[in-house]
Amino acid sequence: MKIVIIGGGKVGYFLTKLLAERGKYQITVIEQQPELCRKVAEEFSNVTVIEGDGTSLDTLADAKVHKCDFFIAVTGKDEDNLISCQLAKKVFEVKRTIARANNPKNINVMKRLGVDNVISSTDIIAKIIEHEVEIEPLSVLATLKNGEIIVFQAVVQQNSPAANKKIADIPFPKESIIGAIMRENETFVPSGDSIIMPGDTLLVIVSESAKREFKRLISSK
Repeated sequence: MKIVIIGGGKVGYFLTKLLAERGKYQITVIEQQPELCRKVAEEFSNVTVIEGDGTSLDTLADAKVHKCDFFIAVTGKDEDNLISCQLAKKVFEVKRTIARANNPKNINVMKRLGVDNVISSTDIIAKIIEHEVEIEPLSVLATLKNGEIIVFQAVVQQNSPAANKKIADIPFPKESIIGAIMRENETFVPSGDSIIMPGDTLLVIVSESAKREFKRLISSK
């Protein structure tokens, strides 16, 4: 699998390091600053480094962007990340583009302008904090798709609407999945006929929009 990364700064460096250590990707890094290029080239012998502008058609052509499976732009400038992803998508017909949004306000704009995935560390951190507060005392294990999907575990309360009922009879939100039930020393994948018992710990995957309703059904009345 071929991956092109635009930006050799801190984010680009650690992303390159993570992928290079797995040893199964062909990685090309494009960076304008000579010292950053040298740092990446000296540390990762299996990574191709090109000193150049990630928004330049010539530079992207030199990197053989048309052959890459993933194009990732993680510079410190949102406009450069957007432009490089647009060029990769429209000119070189790259299937998957990923861009870093340093300003969370640019996420929707970048998505509307064709970037497949837009990631903002600031936005992700804010959403994690928000989820922890909003669904407390549920324990958030992970967030996916920039916080749109939440994975959490929670204990069913004694007098909750879901207690002592079959899963099929409980009006859980459609955008939710109970992946597992942990009961005393037993863990199992439930079916529609499984009964939710007070004290059960549920492993749940739920959309951001459905989390409050799910919480209501397993919390005390």
